[in-house]
Amino acid sequence: MSLIERCRERRRHGEEDEGFTLIELLVVLLIIGILLAIAIPTFLSITKGANGTVAQSNLNTALTGADSYYTTGAQTYNGLTTSTQYSNINQIDTGLSFISGNSTQAHEISYVVGGSGQVITLADYAPGQNDCWGIVDIKATQSSGTNSAGQTAVGTYYAVVKNVSSSTGCNAASIDALTSGVKTSGFPPA
Repeated sequence: MSLIERCRERRRHGEEDEGFTLIELLVVLLIIGILLAIAIPTFLSITKGANGTVAQSNLNTALTGADSYYTTGAQTYNGLTTSTQYSNINQIDTGLSFISGNSTQAHEISYVVGGSGQVITLADYAPGQNDCWGIVDIKATQSSGTNSAGQTAVGTYYAVVKNVSSSTGCNAASIDALTSGVKTSGFPPA
């Protein structure tokens, strides 16, 4: 007996197919809507926070590559992206692109070399947060008045510039120009 014949037989005997009523379906849709209203904002805030973490991770990777270049490049950051005598930062293969201008997307590191090749400032843009994360690495003591995020002592310094324009992005020079909010023990909270 086919499915159609069974349905006809059930109807003849007064049996009806059971299903969901319109009210039951509307209640289920309402519950799904409430759950989505709770879940979507949570998801979006976690995604924004993840963008900041990715930018920080990219900067740490970029600093490792820059340190590698510094060590093999006659103890200077000069020629970081253009050196032909030593492996430049692009040949070290950090998986990041290095630019001297504005970083407007993830995995694009803005850099500035200063202090006679003894200071490098790296910056990465975190889309979604619109924050500019930065690292300043000083290999030799600097004279006061130099642009190294207000720092003169040898060390690695971490900073963030909040709410940068998404159209202009993030520039290492803006990290260099900072005079406060710079930390020595990891990135400041977002």
